[in-house]
Amino acid sequence: MSRVVKVIGKLSLFVRVALLCSIVLNISGLAFGLFYEGFFFDNLAHFLSWFVLVSLMAELAYLYGALPVVSHRRAFVIGASVGLVGGVAWEVIEILVDLLPVYIYNPPLDWVSDILFGALGGAVGAWRTNAYLSGRR
Repeated sequence: MSRVVKVIGKLSLFVRVALLCSIVLNISGLAFGLFYEGFFFDNLAHFLSWFVLVSLMAELAYLYGALPVVSHRRAFVIGASVGLVGGVAWEVIEILVDLLPVYIYNPPLDWVSDILFGALGGAVGAWRTNAYLSGRR
C-alpha cells in the first residue's frame, strides 16, 4: 500500500484533484441518475474521465521513463486517438450491456457525443500533461 501512496505523491496536484473530481462526478451521476437527465452532465463526465485517464497515464509513463515529452501537436493527436479508441470501446460495452435485461438509454446521438467528448478529453489531457512535463525538464 505504501508504494501506491508514493506513486500518487509523485503525480502533479492538478492530476490528483482532477482524478478526485472525476470519481465524485461519476459516482454522483450513477447514484442520482444524472447521466440520463440531460446532455450536459453525460458529456462533461466523458470529457473529464478521458482527460483524467490520459493525463494520469501520461504522467505515470513519464515518471517511469516509458514516455518521452513530444511536440504539443503530437501529444494532442495521441491523446485524441487514445480517447477515441477508449470511447468506442466504452460504447461497445454499453451496447453489450443493452443486451442484458438492464435498460440503458443509449441512442446513436449519445454514442457519437460520448465518443467525441472522450476523444476531446483525451486530446486536452495529453496536451496539458505534455505542456506540464516539458516545463519540468
